[in-house]
Amino acid sequence: MGYPRNSGNKGSSSFSGPRHQGSTFTIDENIKRAFDSGDFAYVRSKIQQYLRNRNQQFEVKNTIKNLYLEVKNHADSRNNRGLKQWDDTELLKNAAIVAAHAVIQDLRTTQIRKIIEMAKNLHTEVTTNKDKEYLQQKIKKEAGRMNMLMAYYAGKNRSVLPLQEILEPILSWLARNPSSKNFEKVYMFFEAIVAYHRYFGGRE
Repeated sequence: MGYPRNSGNKGSSSFSGPRHQGSTFTIDENIKRAFDSGDFAYVRSKIQQYLRNRNQQFEVKNTIKNLYLEVKNHADSRNNRGLKQWDDTELLKNAAIVAAHAVIQDLRTTQIRKIIEMAKNLHTEVTTNKDKEYLQQKIKKEAGRMNMLMAYYAGKNRSVLPLQEILEPILSWLARNPSSKNFEKVYMFFEAIVAYHRYFGGRE
């Protein structure tokens, strides 16, 4: 997938010079700036530091958790900043934040493999089948099934809970508004989470 981006050489950051030469920015501020600018190579480096030494990288964990909680709040379609309002840039940024938090929480893609397969299969159907009424019913049904399975997996493994809490309101919104256009937006978000999860070092 083509989602993960960086703004310099592998493992570097576009503002790594000032950061290491007397910059007044904190780790918290640098991580936020990296997400805002799409400098995910820097985010990746900080996550890798955390994974190597969890006992001394609390600021990384807490910063990403707080950003995740903001996305979680915005993902609810009942407010005016839900997924339906996100442009592509905000959608990919939010997907990267969710993925980063999922890596820190030790989410493994094998724990949600069935959901990934269902989403891919539905995407294939949406892009090849032109029967609008059939697709609306299919999207509504599959969104409900995915929501049910996500709840089941989150009950079995707490590491799945952060992803379930993000997707539950989004899938519920999709089930209420089952158009191909809405599904494509949800699928782009989900696909980006999976891609960034792998990029940040998430395990299978």
